Amino acid sequence: MKRNRTSPRPPVPLLLRRLAALLLTVAVVGTPARAQELVRVSRVVDADTYEVLSQSQRERVRLLGVDAPERSQPFGPAATDSVRVLLSAAGGLVELTRAGTDRYGRTLGAVRVRLAPTQQLVTLDSVLVARGWDWAYAPGRQRVRWVQEQQRAQAGGRGLWRCGVAAAVPPWLWREFKQEIKRHYRVDCPR
Repeated sequence: MKRNRTSPRPPVPLLLRRLAALLLTVAVVGTPARAQELVRVSRVVDADTYEVLSQSQRERVRLLGVDAPERSQPFGPAATDSVRVLLSAAGGLVELTRAGTDRYGRTLGAVRVRLAPTQQLVTLDSVLVARGWDWAYAPGRQRVRWVQEQQRAQAGGRGLWRCGVAAAVPPWLWREFKQEIKRHYRVDCPR
């Protein structure tokens, strides 16, 4: 396509203002707000996966920002039990913000829970990492959200870090292990 040499070229600042206005319009109009919904946790599958009741529908939710030990993995049952206790103290009610689905059909989401006795609303992923039951995890992202909380839990020997950092096998590696290797890691630490 030939350019008409008689039409004046708009000055660069005008182009930048128009581009900025367009981007602002898309950002404001084209980005729907993610709705938060109060749901009841009906089952804790493991420390990062829950079944919830939402408007009489059962739905499986995978917590964003963390990866928890599998049920068959060392510290998996303890991590799962810690979530059960935490959610039980909150009456099983949590605030869920959906963020899509994963390849297994689970709803991905952020979960907030009221902690007793203060009733402060906190993100569940941060609490689990700070208590040492989950890994801070964000595949494909340069910045993982709860790294400092994880480092403090490791330094304090909390949760799955009580045997030391080297003894804790991340779940993304555990899933790849063969049964023979998993048997080697099922031994509890002597503390």
